[in-house]
Amino acid sequence: MPRGFRVLAVALVVGVLLLAACGEFPFGGDEEERSMAAPAMAMAPEGPAAMVVQESDRMSRDTATAMGMAAERAAVRVAAAPTAPPTTAQQIVVQEVGATAMKQVVTEAEQAAPARRVIRDATVGIVVGDVDAAVRDLKALVDGIPGAFVDSADVRDDDPRSISTVTLRVPVERFDEVRGLVREQGSEVVFEDIGGRDVTAEFTDLEARLRTAQATERQLLDILATARTVSDTLEVQRELLEVRSRIEVLQGQLNLLANQTDLATITVRLHPAPDLRIERLSPEGYVMHGSTEMPITIANHGTVDLRDVVVRDQLAPGMVFEWASSPGVYEAATHSVVWEIDRVGANTSQDVWSRVRLEGDGSPMQVTATITAAGVVREPDEDRAEATLPFHVDLSVFKEGEASVPVGRDVSYYINFHNRGNGDAREVRLTERLPEGMTFVRAEGGGRYDEGSRTVVWEFPRMAPDSGLGVFYEARVERSEGRFQTETAIEFAGEDRAEVDNRVVTFLTALPEDVADRDVFGPGSTARDAVGLLLDVLRFLANAAIVVVIVAGPFAVVGVLVWRGIRAIKRRRTRSEA
Repeated sequence: MPRGFRVLAVALVVGVLLLAACGEFPFGGDEEERSMAAPAMAMAPEGPAAMVVQESDRMSRDTATAMGMAAERAAVRVAAAPTAPPTTAQQIVVQEVGATAMKQVVTEAEQAAPARRVIRDATVGIVVGDVDAAVRDLKALVDGIPGAFVDSADVRDDDPRSISTVTLRVPVERFDEVRGLVREQGSEVVFEDIGGRDVTAEFTDLEARLRTAQATERQLLDILATARTVSDTLEVQRELLEVRSRIEVLQGQLNLLANQTDLATITVRLHPAPDLRIERLSPEGYVMHGSTEMPITIANHGTVDLRDVVVRDQLAPGMVFEWASSPGVYEAATHSVVWEIDRVGANTSQDVWSRVRLEGDGSPMQVTATITAAGVVREPDEDRAEATLPFHVDLSVFKEGEASVPVGRDVSYYINFHNRGNGDAREVRLTERLPEGMTFVRAEGGGRYDEGSRTVVWEFPRMAPDSGLGVFYEARVERSEGRFQTETAIEFAGEDRAEVDNRVVTFLTALPEDVADRDVFGPGSTARDAVGLLLDVLRFLANAAIVVVIVAGPFAVVGVLVWRGIRAIKRRRTRSEA
């Protein structure tokens, strides 16, 4: 059905209702004619009303029903009220006025096209260096726009892991302008979501329902003015309350929709600048001339992703690059390892590492790692991490030899020394000083004898970390008076980490006769030798006891069992003879 016809039908219904409320009908003037006209009036709108219910998609069913019921009650009361019948001239005038009003309503309805109503909203996420300053800037922005205001603000602490939210309401015609200004407030736009919902049909429907309810209210007020009895008055007032409640609900819905379409909503999510950090620990168990791994941890303490992250680890001069985790590459020109990472997710961390061989001169090695990213980050001081690899030398010496020897015999000593540090010991010097009465015979391992200082000397250009060597020398005992004291020492061109074990003193007893095949405890023996001998004796006794228990024990048990068996047999024989 054409739209103009639908509007004409609605206008006819409204005109009939207005005539019923005014009490003027184009029918006879006597009581009988009015009683006959009432059903006709009730039936007259039936055709147009049916068309409205079937064709109009903007009038709800409950509103049309309520309007019909109110019109029917008004027509019945007006028909029952004692009024003067209208004249023929009055009927002609009413018909002309009604026709003119209906024509005007139809014309206005055909000419008035409903304005489009759209609810516009947007959510913009931006990165800001200072959250409080950004909130102040947003408030100043809306203060300069007539009709705009800050609807709500949820400002969190200045924590890179929290997001603050500010909601703006701006006139819809300046929606795009304000959204662009909001984008400019941040150093980076994290995301933007723009939405729109066309509510023209819903808005038009609410307006139509509101006008219908208001017209019904006016008609009921007219009927209330002509009511003659208390019951009629109360009934009309009850209908008025229902219509008024419906008008308020419709008006509230219409106001809300109008507010949503007149003012656009822009929700601004303020992301603090992410806190980009780099951390590293010095490797453990590293030694000179060995390979070690250099781990680096990258952390993004923030709510937004970091892009174009570059990690650079500056190696020390004594480090030789061997390998790096992906996507690390070695730059020979700068002697550094570089990782270029496309993205580091929000509130995540990841590790990269390189492996190098340490070939320095013993001086501490320092590595420096730096990290950069596109955009603004917090606390740039934490974008740098250093690690120092110190080296040390720890020499120790130990000597083994005889405690006593007859005069005229040679005595042998074995000297072992170690470097228990992680660095090279350079220009190592091992010395053994002989006392008067002992004559140097020979030395192995590159040792030489200095007669002036009566010292055997071994020299080594370099001693690697965590390594050990052994040397040997012989000397002859020339006299038997007292005991001889020998002193062994080790040193190098540097500072030893612990010098307590760099020197050892031993004693030798010279015997007047050849008792080499016997164990002799003389002045040259030490308490350690005595304790060792005692432990050997106790160990022999314990082993003997174990052998006795293991070997003799089973035989003893078997003997006891056999002896008991023989005694039991003898008892049985004695009892049987008795």
